[in-house]
Amino acid sequence: MGESAANADDTGGASAATLAIEPPRGAGASTPAHIGPYAILRLLGQGGMGRVYLAQELQPTRQVALKVVSSLGGAALLRFRREAELLAQLEHSGIARLYATGEDLRSGIGVPWLAMEYVEGRDLIHHARETGMPLAERLHLLIAICRAIHFAHGRGVIHRDLKPGNILVDAQGQPKILDFGIARLREDDAMGMTQAGQILGTVPYMSPEQLSGSPAAIDVRSDLYSLGVIAYELIGGQLPHPQLSTSTLFAAVDIVRNETPATLASIAPAARGDLDTVVMQALDVAPERRYASVAEFAADLERVLDHRPVDARPPTVTYLGARFIRRHRVVSAAAVLVALALVVASVVSLRYAWSEAVARRDADARAAEAAAVNRFLERMLTSADPEKTLGRDLTVHDVLDAAAEELAKAALTPATEASLSRTLGATYLKLGDAARADLLYTRALNGSATLAPGESDGLVLGHARALLVQAKYAEGDAALLQLLQRQTPPLSTDLAVDAQLAQAESLILQGKPHDAVASLQTLLQRVQSGGPLDNGQDLVIGLTLGSALRLDGRYAEATAVAQNSVTQHVARLGPDHPQTLAARNLLGALYEQAGDKDKALAEFRNVLAARERVLGVTHPVTLKSAQALASSLVKAGQADEGIARIRDVIEARRLRGEDNAAPNLLAKNVLAYALEDQGKLSDAEAMMRSIIAAQSTAGGPADAEAIGPRNNLAMLLMKQHRTAEALEEFDVLQSWMAGHLQAGHPYFAIIGSNRGECLAQLQRWAEARDALENAHRTLVDKYGETHERSRTAATRLAFVYRKLGMRAKADAMQPAPAP
Repeated sequence: MGESAANADDTGGASAATLAIEPPRGAGASTPAHIGPYAILRLLGQGGMGRVYLAQELQPTRQVALKVVSSLGGAALLRFRREAELLAQLEHSGIARLYATGEDLRSGIGVPWLAMEYVEGRDLIHHARETGMPLAERLHLLIAICRAIHFAHGRGVIHRDLKPGNILVDAQGQPKILDFGIARLREDDAMGMTQAGQILGTVPYMSPEQLSGSPAAIDVRSDLYSLGVIAYELIGGQLPHPQLSTSTLFAAVDIVRNETPATLASIAPAARGDLDTVVMQALDVAPERRYASVAEFAADLERVLDHRPVDARPPTVTYLGARFIRRHRVVSAAAVLVALALVVASVVSLRYAWSEAVARRDADARAAEAAAVNRFLERMLTSADPEKTLGRDLTVHDVLDAAAEELAKAALTPATEASLSRTLGATYLKLGDAARADLLYTRALNGSATLAPGESDGLVLGHARALLVQAKYAEGDAALLQLLQRQTPPLSTDLAVDAQLAQAESLILQGKPHDAVASLQTLLQRVQSGGPLDNGQDLVIGLTLGSALRLDGRYAEATAVAQNSVTQHVARLGPDHPQTLAARNLLGALYEQAGDKDKALAEFRNVLAARERVLGVTHPVTLKSAQALASSLVKAGQADEGIARIRDVIEARRLRGEDNAAPNLLAKNVLAYALEDQGKLSDAEAMMRSIIAAQSTAGGPADAEAIGPRNNLAMLLMKQHRTAEALEEFDVLQSWMAGHLQAGHPYFAIIGSNRGECLAQLQRWAEARDALENAHRTLVDKYGETHERSRTAATRLAFVYRKLGMRAKADAMQPAPAP
């Protein structure tokens, strides 16, 4: 959508002098064919002072935004000419350019005009929302806007009406600042061009000194305040003082001076730390406590992006260290685990040094090793400053990245480096960053030639897991097999169990849950033969077995295993342990699969409450729980709560730059399903197609669970009687499943039943019968006759039998009564 270089968003405020453009209201009969040397194409907008046209210039050939004054009062003309003077000084890529000025003689009266750069784009806020812009990109935009405003300030120009509607972003992502209609030069006060008591600007974005109507108090820090409001809205999704949008000027002055806005971090958790501090300093009610210039504000935003100390916060010891523990509890836990591992390594090194005092040279070497570990620990913790990140989970990455970087430079023995690499790599894997874990393990293994036999086993196992998570199954399986087949020295018992568990996980990842079940059952029986293990391996195996049974469609067995797993986890690890909550989440999914909506909702609510309490509301695992609950609510007919929750999940991930990550695509699928349920079919279809497009860009669905959007799209198309299109989607699904899922997987029957219904709607009765017979047989085997899916397939098949004249079969196919 194209917008004029003149302001096309007048969202409130007292701006008697600015050209506040509104959408054209008339048919445009009075639109002139030409103004000056420009051919008029159409009216872009109009306001109390004049109009803005889209016009064509011939030499050079280009379109311009032509701003024409219609109110010819002395003040209006003076301000219009002032705008021309100001714009003429501002040649900057971030400011809409002034091409020419002049007057058009009409009825003997000169009508002034400005020809400005025509910017095709959306205003700042709409652009960010519609493109799903991640937080880092929003900060880059803010920095570019600040640089442009600082350029204007350097030429003595203060804008005084900065707001998102006066900032358009073009197709190349370049922000353009518009509408200097009420801007002024710093020396204007001395010339008497700004009158005391004038209120110029848009109220929600005006600084306290602007609202007071005192021109002498307005300087570059007023624009800085407006930029702070814009930053707050762009990052947090709302204004610092939302009530200003509808308040009077007198009320606005009182609100801004006496009411403290909520911190940015409280409404946008991703802004915790330095970003919150930087934006809130720009918003300080007292100009002297803000930044001295917009350039300083921009510099601190850049420091936030670069994870460097910001000027808004003194670099004290507390800032660099203690706040890590006090303000980021989850991050602290991860970092402390890393630090403890390093301390243990240090202690081990010291023990070696002191226990081998008989060999002075060896003792010196061990002491040097201990010193190297200590230096490594000190540099890692100093460089991984927790306050310089854009979100809690990213702070963990910062700690790990700093540790990995320092590890590569530290002069450590191969054994110590292997131990630390294993610890760091395992943490990367838990964060889902298999690629970084892979690099770390590979580097450590390449330097492991001098390790004693067996000392690199942990690295090999970690490397295999990293390969499997990256879908490098052949390489990962080969590494595991080589490890398990080695005879000398034999693997430790714990490591052997972990390697066999990794083999089973590999089978699940490769869509072979049936084979995984057999492997896990054998492994669990063996480790339990000696009683419960202190290291909890039997709990992990049992939980993995429950997941494999569910994926294999053996829901009754899976439910029994999950119920036992929950009991064992609560007894041995406690109700809030992450593994306990994972077991309960699995049980909730199985209750939902069985159609027990009340039990499913109860489990999902309990798990979410615990994870919010233990991990915080924006932790990835917490968001996964919120998504499960939202989906269950929508399926249970509680759409309003489900939609509200799933929108929160989608927005939280978007702010972390995960808008098109696989979990968020499934969250959007939940929202699309809910929209369809509410009858918003076009919105639902558009969202489903955008999900499928994003999956295709990433190489297709990530796993069996990710085929939901295409199935839902096909069902929606059938609802719209676009049956031939629906069949095409079902055929794509069948092809994908044939290449990725084991025979007998329940999704073949679920999709097959839906496809059979589609064939029936196309009156391809024989094909529909074959598809539905196969689907019904499998669904009864998997779920039982009374399950909703089995009953639906039976109803569909009975209908097809009747159409084929097979009345006896149709009568025998009546669905079993609901439980």
